[in-house]
Amino acid sequence: MKTFIISILTCGLMMTATSCKKFLDLKPLDSYTEDTFYNDEKGLQGGLISCYDALQTDSLYGNNLLTLAELRGDNLIDNDPGSGAGVRNQIEVFSETSANSILTGTWLGSYRAIYRCNIILDRAPAISMNETTKNQIIGQAKFIRALNYFNLTRLWGNVPLVLKVQKTEEARQNSRATAAQIYQQVIDDLTDAAVKLPTSWPDVQRGRATSYAAAGLLGKVYLYQKRFDLVASTLQPVVAAIYAGTILATVPQSTTFPNNLKTSKDVIFAVQYLAGGVKEFVHQDNRYRNNNNTNIISIPQSLFEATDNRKALVAITGTGGRPGKFNAPQANNETSSDFPVVRCADVLLMYAEALNETAYGNTEAFKALNAVRSNAGASIKTQTTLTSQIEFRTAVYLERRLELALEADRWFDIVRTNQMGTIFPGIPTFRSIYPVPQVEIDNINDKSGWQNTGYN
Repeated sequence: MKTFIISILTCGLMMTATSCKKFLDLKPLDSYTEDTFYNDEKGLQGGLISCYDALQTDSLYGNNLLTLAELRGDNLIDNDPGSGAGVRNQIEVFSETSANSILTGTWLGSYRAIYRCNIILDRAPAISMNETTKNQIIGQAKFIRALNYFNLTRLWGNVPLVLKVQKTEEARQNSRATAAQIYQQVIDDLTDAAVKLPTSWPDVQRGRATSYAAAGLLGKVYLYQKRFDLVASTLQPVVAAIYAGTILATVPQSTTFPNNLKTSKDVIFAVQYLAGGVKEFVHQDNRYRNNNNTNIISIPQSLFEATDNRKALVAITGTGGRPGKFNAPQANNETSSDFPVVRCADVLLMYAEALNETAYGNTEAFKALNAVRSNAGASIKTQTTLTSQIEFRTAVYLERRLELALEADRWFDIVRTNQMGTIFPGIPTFRSIYPVPQVEIDNINDKSGWQNTGYN
């Protein structure tokens, strides 16, 4: 069976669609089916774990998103153009085609996660159980679905908006929703998730999405839409919690990131991994890039102040020549290195940016920017050192590059801040998004309008 969205729907989580039953039409008597699994709280919780599991895969935060959002930018350089048939190098040098396997894998991985979330959201309303627990399950599923749609539209622009479990023929009829429609759905999901989710979880459930995570991601969605007033109002309660010490630890960042990432209060939401032979690990080299460490970090050390402790996090240190940020302990090529998705520093920088875009000179904007810089051991900025809105904006853009390096934000920041033409002169603007995988287009009935402009 071909690998595309429809195959996910056809032979998905519980192997129930009709085309998979052509060979054997007997219902299993000693195992769960989709019809029997999602009918109580235990089934919903098990299905929810599969939603989180989808984020772990190499198609998403385990590997590919680092290529698509970091190697594409100016933080990494591919040093082995022939590796893996050149598919990674194509991403870096803007020569990728719709046949690129990394693009195909990421598209499929994203919709696999969405498919699993849609099962939960389809089934949960009819299940009799504690309403608070049910709402928390729904909130988590909506958060994960929103995260995947946010990534999809940043990578491809217009993409199919699938909000229910589909049968094969329904999927063949899919069309591409506009980016505006995708963003609105993401906003709706995150707004609801922020209400339904708790501010924290017990330690045994650490790693689940919280209301702070939903608000932080929602603020980022508004930032991409340049709705700066909504960025500020959405993030303000999260920022207040950070200042109160509810989230952010006060120790220097170098002691909390990355090796103690699982206990660092700076992390609001991260994709979790666990080494030790339980098949929940991430390969040690995936945090830097290729299995032979063939990528070179290209962030100039001169961008960091001498006292900036983030310099060591992007320097090549430790065994295997990996950067300090992801040079986590490993055994048998396994590491428990989580991938941060929403961090306090990111929230503070978004807040500072939004306030500055609304009006230069806002004291809260300087406070947020300096909270990140002081945690990194860098000097404090004032209206004497940043004398205009433009200077403040430039400082925030640089701060994001230094603070969030290798965390799958750089390429997206370059595009959303209209720096692509400056950083990559001569690259056509249509390459600000990627080509839709051809394997997906091939299995859609009406193929018109499916490929992004500029790509064959």
